[in-house]
Amino acid sequence: MNKNVYKKIWRRSWTSGAAFNNLKGQAHGWIYTLYPLFDALYPNPEDAEKKKEAIKRHEVFVNITPQVNTVGLGLAAAMEEKIAKGEDIEPSSVNAIKASIMGPASGVGDALFQTTIRLIAATVSIGLAQSGSPLGGILFFVIFNACSYFTRKTLLKMSYEKGDTIIEEASKSGIIAIITEAMSILGLVMIGATVASTVKLTFALEWEVVEGGIVTLQSFFDAIMPKFLPFTVTLFISWLLRKKVDANLLMVIVILVAIAGKFVGLF
Repeated sequence: MNKNVYKKIWRRSWTSGAAFNNLKGQAHGWIYTLYPLFDALYPNPEDAEKKKEAIKRHEVFVNITPQVNTVGLGLAAAMEEKIAKGEDIEPSSVNAIKASIMGPASGVGDALFQTTIRLIAATVSIGLAQSGSPLGGILFFVIFNACSYFTRKTLLKMSYEKGDTIIEEASKSGIIAIITEAMSILGLVMIGATVASTVKLTFALEWEVVEGGIVTLQSFFDAIMPKFLPFTVTLFISWLLRKKVDANLLMVIVILVAIAGKFVGLF
C-alpha cells in the first residue's frame, strides 16, 4: 500500500459509518474506504473478477466504534494484500479477523471515546457554553476530533504494519482488558463530575424555627450528601431510559415538572 492509497483510506475512514444499517452495519462504508486499495491491487481488466471477490468479501456485518475502526481497516488491508500476492492465506480469514476484533476494539473505543473523551471535552466546554461563549461548542468539537484524528492515524499505521499478529499479541498480554477497565472507571468518574457541575436542582422550601432563624429543606439533603437531588434525578432518568421510555417525552416531563415546581415554590 503506497502513501497515496494509505492517505485515501485514512480520509475515507471518517465516513465509514455514514452508510450504517442494521443488516450490514458499517460494511458498505468499509468497502468505500478500502476501494482505493482494491483499485491498486487489481488495476488490470483481467483482474476484475478478483476485485469483485474482494468487494464481496467485505459485504458482511461489521461494526466497530468509528473512532477506532482503523485498527480493523489496517488489518483488512494487510490481509487483502497477502491474498492479492497469492500468499498462503485463506480469504475467509479476513472476516474471521474482523469478527474477532469487533468486541475488543469496540469495548475500548466506546469506553475511550463515547464516554471518557466525550465527557472530558464536554466538561471543559460546558462552562464556556453556559456563559454564552461560542468557544464552548468549538472547543468540544476540537478536543473530540483531535483525539479522533491521532487515534485513527496511529491505529491504521500500527495495524497495517503489524498485520494479523496485533490482536493475538494484545490478547495474550491482557492489555485490552486493562485498557477497557481503566477507561470505564475514568468514564464513570467523569460522569459523576459532569452531573455534579451541570445539573442544577435545589429545594426552595424553607421555614422559620425561631425568630430570625431560617432552616431550608435543601440543608437537610446537603447534610446527607452534597448534590443529592441532582444525583437522584439523574439516576431516575437513567433508569427510565433503560426501561425504553422515550427521551423526548422525558425532556418534556422534566421541563413541565421544573415549571410546576418553581410555580408552587418547591424548587
